[in-house]
Amino acid sequence: MSTAWTILACGDASRGDDGAAIAALERLPRDVAAMAVVHRVGMLEPGDLVAATRGGSCVVLDAVRGIEPGSVVALPVTGLAALDAPAPASSHALPLEVVIGLAEALGADLDSATFIGIGGADFGLGHGLSEAVRAALDRYASRIAWSILEEDAPRCA
Repeated sequence: MSTAWTILACGDASRGDDGAAIAALERLPRDVAAMAVVHRVGMLEPGDLVAATRGGSCVVLDAVRGIEPGSVVALPVTGLAALDAPAPASSHALPLEVVIGLAEALGADLDSATFIGIGGADFGLGHGLSEAVRAALDRYASRIAWSILEEDAPRCA
């Protein structure tokens, strides 16, 4: 079991379901949280992936558009650049395919980076989490924990 984990939590708690990744962190079991260094990055940038994968495996968390609200999806970080991939809801300074390409060019080990998202319904400023996301937070946190605890959990590739 790896003990070198970094969690990159994207999102903004003041924008409804965009705060789902941050809310899920609070539901992680203590033993799992103790195995990871957590960074609340707001929006994902190439340097975040480079630094996070330098020391081990990485999990990127964010709410996503394009899937059923409350649904949980896991895929390689590199899969986020695909046209049919769920779209992370957090605003990003650069398009995700550029973030991923730059991170790879700068030496990020993207084979050790997994994305875990939760479908969001409402991303309005000043809104709280939607009912669908609130109801799924335990399942989302369990999926995050499984990725960290299970030696054979898919990383990426």
